[in-house]
Amino acid sequence: MRRLMLLAAALLLSGCGIPATGVIESGDPATGVRSTALLYFITDDRLVPVGREVTDPADVRAAVETLLTGPDMRDRLRGLTTALSRVPAPAISTNGAEVSVQLAAGTESLPPIAVRQLICTAAAARMTDDPDTVATGVTVVVTGPGGRRTQGTSRGCPTLAAARPVASPTGTPGQ
Repeated sequence: MRRLMLLAAALLLSGCGIPATGVIESGDPATGVRSTALLYFITDDRLVPVGREVTDPADVRAAVETLLTGPDMRDRLRGLTTALSRVPAPAISTNGAEVSVQLAAGTESLPPIAVRQLICTAAAARMTDDPDTVATGVTVVVTGPGGRRTQGTSRGCPTLAAARPVASPTGTPGQ
């Protein structure tokens, strides 16, 4: 009887009854992860912040490239426009609370409101990307192909201090 009890105990302790298996493939890894960026478009000659989904990560480059695609259909129906038509993607670098936006060779001179669109969008993205910059603010320097530099800060952007990116109702960038 003692041997039978020991054998039963050994069987119970040796496994749970589920056979061992190898790796089971369940499909491709997850893709299409999206983050939200705050972009600045124009209405009535003033900047308006708009939340927009961007491909992860929501860094300065992704935000500016999304800004350059212009307002989507829903935004256009709300009267939003851009002064950044046909502007090629610039070179962007960050260093702490500073962002450098170098416009591509051949880019025509931008009107002041277009530069403000770039500054505010880049500043908002940097503050999202590096929350330590929220307290200090972000400085953005936009340099044109001729070397002309324009500098602005996050403090000069409408509602940036209180704004947090919110997803666009369309859920699809650039429509």
